[in-house]
Amino acid sequence: MWRTDRLLPVAAAMVSGMVPAMAGNPISDFTGHWRVARVAVPDNGVQALVDDDPSLMGKRLTFTSTRLAWDRTPSTGDVCTGPSFEPLERVSPDVQPELRKLGMRRPVAYAVRCPSGTWGPGRDHVIYRGAAGALAIPWYDGAVMMLVRAAV
Repeated sequence: MWRTDRLLPVAAAMVSGMVPAMAGNPISDFTGHWRVARVAVPDNGVQALVDDDPSLMGKRLTFTSTRLAWDRTPSTGDVCTGPSFEPLERVSPDVQPELRKLGMRRPVAYAVRCPSGTWGPGRDHVIYRGAAGALAIPWYDGAVMMLVRAAV
């Protein structure tokens, strides 16, 4: 017998073009201290930020199994409590040009769910993991930040 409570999120993801994969929670891949190493912005239109924008470069984040947060909380107040990650089978076409600029040709996408707090712009939050272990996060003003592991 089919369970509709499991099909509705899958159907919603299919409509948006991003189909969830059936896999476990990758929290251990994300746990740790991270630093913004690169920033990419769209090449077209007027941008509030620039590639490798100094306002974001070097900023640090800490991800644990209970919290995603900037080490120094920005004015946006982005802190996610109780995060969970769901692998997606496709990368959103909206961020592919910026991911390519960051050298991420075939990243793995994960939907980020925040039961408490906020994380980034909009409602659908995604983190991309590159082959070399770097992460990419779409952020405010069309920026995509590349994070690398940071020393404690």
